[in-house]
Amino acid sequence: MIRLPEADSSGSSLLPDLTPLLDVIFIVLVFFLLTAQMPLKTLPLDLPKVPEDHPPAANAPDERLQIALNADGQWYLDDAPQSDFAALRVALDSRLTSTPPGIDLQLDRQAPLDAFLRLVSLLQDRGAHDTRILMEDGNHAP
Repeated sequence: MIRLPEADSSGSSLLPDLTPLLDVIFIVLVFFLLTAQMPLKTLPLDLPKVPEDHPPAANAPDERLQIALNADGQWYLDDAPQSDFAALRVALDSRLTSTPPGIDLQLDRQAPLDAFLRLVSLLQDRGAHDTRILMEDGNHAP
């Protein structure tokens, strides 16, 4: 049987020090955790395709339709109040031509989401793909 000598007064041991090995293992573990590919959350959107030979026209600001919805659910088309969504639909049908102009949407933060979704669906049905949602600068928002 092999006997290990008694520990001397310096406190050194014949067993290897595992601290550097554990440090390396933890560093490698952190490296693999940080570089592993995590699945990104995505939202499936059906975006319109623009042919390369027909870039979108840059409309002047006065050529774009302005549609607004306030927190009370009141619709506005170019600053003209609309009594309800049906009136907005009729007004839009008279304004949208074979080549619909660009449309700017101004929505209140407290506006009902279902009204916005109905509007987007209507614009998609009418072929109005040049639509922008206007937002305030984050520094000026309450």
